[in-house]
Amino acid sequence: MVYDVVAYPRLPSAALHVLEGLRYQMFHYGEEDALREFLRRVGARVLIRVGLPVNRELLGEAKGLELVITRTSGLDGIDVGAAEEKGVCVTNQPEVIAEAVAEHALGLAIAAAKLLVAGHSYVVSGEWARQGWPRWWRPRLLYGRRLGLLGMGRIASLVAQKFRAALGVREIYYWSRRRKPELEVVLGARRLSLEELFERSEILVAALPCTDETRGLVTLDLLEKLPRNAIFVNVGRGCVVEEGALEKLLERRSDIRVALDVYEEEPVPPEHPLVNQYQGGDRAVFTPHIAGYSEESMIATAILAAMQARRYLEKGCVWNPATKNCKQCTDSPPTLDEAIRLARNMLQRDSKHLQRPPD
Repeated sequence: MVYDVVAYPRLPSAALHVLEGLRYQMFHYGEEDALREFLRRVGARVLIRVGLPVNRELLGEAKGLELVITRTSGLDGIDVGAAEEKGVCVTNQPEVIAEAVAEHALGLAIAAAKLLVAGHSYVVSGEWARQGWPRWWRPRLLYGRRLGLLGMGRIASLVAQKFRAALGVREIYYWSRRRKPELEVVLGARRLSLEELFERSEILVAALPCTDETRGLVTLDLLEKLPRNAIFVNVGRGCVVEEGALEKLLERRSDIRVALDVYEEEPVPPEHPLVNQYQGGDRAVFTPHIAGYSEESMIATAILAAMQARRYLEKGCVWNPATKNCKQCTDSPPTLDEAIRLARNMLQRDSKHLQRPPD
């Protein structure tokens, strides 16, 4: 008899409480081989994963698998086409992660404009004491600048709200394959062509997934259209930027700053020309793909994934269908405030559940 739920990595205690009464099995990071053997020999109806590649081979060997729940916002590492072919439903958990990524985008833009990383390094290295105040540095004011959004999904709409509230952004532009009239009304956003978006955006935030359509979408030609003193922020996926384009942009435009959380190759090798040349932080800010990995988001997504697993087993539906063969529930998942509250309550009770996120 197959199990109800199997999870990789192990879920925190608050999520396990949601699964009470069900047959479940948990696996820690590093136990991927044991998990695959379990799925082959025993099986489970629902797989909850982070970092585990769900390819055609696994989908073909997993006994009784009906649903794959990723605790991430994106579907990276899941062969969605193969899942649909085999009748396996796929769903994600974008709610809390989108909030974390949007906050990170705001932080990256501020860090780049205000030279926070370079300033920190200047102080702790002793350069300030040795050379005095760096008069050649000029932090930039972000108030009232024009915001451009590459993509207009859940993350980008939150980015727009935060930039408008925190930085007094008044003009908001976006590019998306489909028009988003409801967001145009709520945010006052205006849809532009790609060329127009780059020409007008003083702060440009990329929040696109990596797909066949988006790979290499951001070319050097487009980047060079950015206004003077613009900041380019990428919290989507590194593949959307043409290889080598950012290095060439920074070489040709001394006024441009970039702030990145995602890269074409991850982890980024230390000899990478972009990181190696601009590690001082005065032209570029880098973080290691951590935008969505807040403490609260990791716990909340686990709780929501467990809730979604239980809902599927009891009702046969999911909240966030990512494949056509999923039945969508008519009710809604817990609100963002409720999910974060549950996560923070657990953090106060127990911090031992925290695990290092996958590469």
